[in-house]
Amino acid sequence: MRSLKGEPKVDARTALRTRLGDDLDALALLSEQESAELLGLIDDARAVQRKALDASISEVLGRLPRLARGPARRIMFG
Repeated sequence: MRSLKGEPKVDARTALRTRLGDDLDALALLSEQESAELLGLIDDARAVQRKALDASISEVLGRLPRLARGPARRIMFG
């Protein structure tokens, strides 16, 4: 069983439906083990994507003049 941030532990099927939406009928065809594996793959892909995005942002900000980095960061992230 997995726990989403701030939520009680739930089974993998419930966690998948929470993340992907209830309207995906194909999720009902997956076993608990397949659901857990898919959930793990999704989490891994999101982590890789997050790291790549962070690296891209750092690279872009690093190319800006130092005085422009603070304002650019505030514009992008509020």
